[in-house]
Amino acid sequence: MIPKGVILFCLVLFLAPITKTGGARATDTARIECFKLLLCYTTVENNRSAWLSLQNDFPFPIRISLELTGHNTEPGKFALNLPLPAGGKQVLFSLRAKRGTNWYYRWTSEVHPDFPFTGHDPELLYDLPFAAQHAFPVSQPPGGQLSHFGPQQWAIDWAMPEGTEILAAREGRVIATRKNSDQGGPNESSKGEENFIWIVHPDGTVGNYLHLQKDGVVVSVGDAVHRGQLIGYSGNTGFSTSPHLHFHVSSARKTGPAFQSHPVNFKNP
Repeated sequence: MIPKGVILFCLVLFLAPITKTGGARATDTARIECFKLLLCYTTVENNRSAWLSLQNDFPFPIRISLELTGHNTEPGKFALNLPLPAGGKQVLFSLRAKRGTNWYYRWTSEVHPDFPFTGHDPELLYDLPFAAQHAFPVSQPPGGQLSHFGPQQWAIDWAMPEGTEILAAREGRVIATRKNSDQGGPNESSKGEENFIWIVHPDGTVGNYLHLQKDGVVVSVGDAVHRGQLIGYSGNTGFSTSPHLHFHVSSARKTGPAFQSHPVNFKNP
């Protein structure tokens, strides 16, 4: 049996440890798995124990949540939700196996930029993130069973040709981008490989534009953007079954999951 660790901002999966047998203490082994290149989880384990830490190399604070379930471990269950400053490192859990038993563990983790949140106005109208003269079909609506559930329940996907101009749906400041990935497809190895743009809005929410094409980001971190501004080009990178744009608006939470998405209303074209 191979349990899994799950890191959620854009639904990224990483393998966690295989089942182990407690016995004579073995040499520690370490494994590093990075999310968006700047958020790195380090697992250190041996035959009798394991611990997990997180290094935040983003230039802004994040909110991290985690749930752990173990079999024949102490503790057997564990959960947290905490802030992690820019450049900070935090041990998320440490566990030990019950002596002489087979043991394993599984963890899920969610992360989100942690900006002051003043509340999302449900009456606020967003611009469509593409030119109004286009009529792209929705390939996965909010609540879609493929990936729009839990914290991402209000996300929306539009099917569109690669290279379609992507426009800012709302004014804000660019806080993170990626544009160098050329990997994409409906397979485990493509998860976490999407090119993206994150824009923080005046109310502390973050606009997420995902699956952009390689070199398809035309804004830089720190840029102030206005509604309707060209910010990138759509693609098919990351975990994707076909070319599309994934868009959602989210904010950090201090309890439970690290973030929540918000319903968004768009102006009529």
